[in-house]
Amino acid sequence: MQAHQLFKSMSPALGQQIMTWMKDDEREVYKAAVTTLAQQKKVRPVFVTQRSRDQQFAWIMETLKSRLSEGVGENILQVWLMKAKSPMLASFLDTLGIKHDGKGGVDGDIPDELDSAKVAAGVTKLLAEFPAEEVAVYLNLFQLQQPNGWAAITEAINAHQLLGAA
Repeated sequence: MQAHQLFKSMSPALGQQIMTWMKDDEREVYKAAVTTLAQQKKVRPVFVTQRSRDQQFAWIMETLKSRLSEGVGENILQVWLMKAKSPMLASFLDTLGIKHDGKGGVDGDIPDELDSAKVAAGVTKLLAEFPAEEVAVYLNLFQLQQPNGWAAITEAINAHQLLGAA
């Protein structure tokens, strides 16, 4: 799934969680996202920022559901995962045996093929430790790292019915 599709299928609770984290912990990324999204909609950023927090989040989330907002949406999800959910990323990479920086950033290249058994074990471990919807967002975004993703991750997403969860 692309970022705009993830935002379309995301629960309002997870969207609220991501937006709250962005506004509170990554203010510059939040401001840049608002500015870019406002420009895409041909409105001034103040149109968004003068609204209440809940109204801002609702506007941003609705705008991120558009294919035109793909780059902004992917960036928001990447920043949220890398900074707010790094233990989840590190756990999955550990299970796959992929070297990383301890925060979920990969050291080197991700292999072209991933071992299905390791992926299945990694997904099972993630689902035991983290909310299924967050795991679904991560796995679907991870798939974007390679054209057409990895077959083993697609199998795991389907086996756990994570497409509908994210």
